[in-house]
Amino acid sequence: MTIKQYLYSVRDEQKEIEELNERIYEMRMSLLPGAVRYDTDKVQVSPTDTITDRMAEIAGYVTSLENKMETLAAKRRNAQKLIWMLEDSRERQVLDSYFLSVKRPAMRNVAAMINYSLPQTVRIYDSGIKHLEKMITNDNEVRAMIVA
Repeated sequence: MTIKQYLYSVRDEQKEIEELNERIYEMRMSLLPGAVRYDTDKVQVSPTDTITDRMAEIAGYVTSLENKMETLAAKRRNAQKLIWMLEDSRERQVLDSYFLSVKRPAMRNVAAMINYSLPQTVRIYDSGIKHLEKMITNDNEVRAMIVA
């Protein structure tokens, strides 16, 4: 796995966690009572209780979410250590903002945050990735950080 793939995996995992949070929220909201119809008889058509099934499904998603959050926390710590090994503060700032920000900004938003043009920000980004790749090829300890 290259450093770029590793950093993007952190960013992608953040997105997966957000989507899982949204799914859990929607499922919990579906458990709330809907409109009540008083004119019909209450008859259970299916042999199983759908609310219990839905609650069990939500519990499964919550467990999955907790596991993903633990994995993401470890990946973020490693990614942050790698990024902070860079000597150039501009490279650290661009890579940190782009890959580790909770908001997952687009590159043009990162450029606006650091007050550089988009092409200059992309050059800094590319330079930072190249320097990290050099560190990985030259240092086994650094390479182990992205494999673990």
